[in-house]
Amino acid sequence: MNSSPRITDLAHLGFLRVAGEDAGDFLQNLTSNDVRRLDEKSAQYNSLCSPKGRMLASFLMFRMDGDYVLQMPKEMVDRVKQRLSMYVFRSKVSISNAELAAIGLSGESAQTLLDLPESVMGTGKVDSGIAVKLSDSRFEIVADPENAAKIAEKLQARCDKSGKSYWDRLEILDAVPVVLPETEGLFVPQMANFELIGGVSFQKGCYPGQEIVTRTHFLGKIKRRMVLAHVDAPIEPLPGEEVYCGEEATGTVARSAPSPEGGFDILAVIHLENLENEIRLKSGALLQMMPMPYSLP
Repeated sequence: MNSSPRITDLAHLGFLRVAGEDAGDFLQNLTSNDVRRLDEKSAQYNSLCSPKGRMLASFLMFRMDGDYVLQMPKEMVDRVKQRLSMYVFRSKVSISNAELAAIGLSGESAQTLLDLPESVMGTGKVDSGIAVKLSDSRFEIVADPENAAKIAEKLQARCDKSGKSYWDRLEILDAVPVVLPETEGLFVPQMANFELIGGVSFQKGCYPGQEIVTRTHFLGKIKRRMVLAHVDAPIEPLPGEEVYCGEEATGTVARSAPSPEGGFDILAVIHLENLENEIRLKSGALLQMMPMPYSLP
């Protein structure tokens, strides 16, 4: 992979701002992670679950100007806003679309471009924006659109440009799941390894689906897990597409992106009992398993 720094316009991302006196408690009672641990110097992955413990949305959450900002694919923003709004009742909370823009920085030397956070999932101020360190070589800068454009202009002379598919592949190689409309309600967090990237707290209080998510964790009955694979297929596998072991469906594509070597790299949630067997797309393309960036339990 090219190690020179790259800049990516993350225009496919959208943002919600949750503000108000009760915002922290409101989110604490609805999401899978411990919002109380989130401060101005940290970010966290988080999710909304159904009463049956299935993920309805996933997002990156951080603080900005005292408010809580939820970042997710644009096509999920209205869905999440509608779901959160159902629970407001008399809480002193406002939920609004946030007019923000995100820039992705990646590469082994990305850390040297700006005064960026040193620790993974740490945040810090950069010019008029917020920077989040997502991995050792991947960062985001979030600001209002005008200032984001100014920051990007400063960086362009020192970086190669890349597009959404490049950034998506970096996330896939980091095995970061994202709930999309096609996969909404399909996975308990552990199926998507969401607890392994810090998206679930098993010590916090109740939230929708908490009983099932926690019971699944402590009883250890995880029959499906997300894996990283490459497929030499002529057409990109779509989120929600089934994968097969023999004639039987054994899992689901979570997300995919083109590989520079050809074909596609994918994240797929599959039955663990079939992990050692041949698993294929419906088209017949074989899933060639790749090493995960973290250990599966």
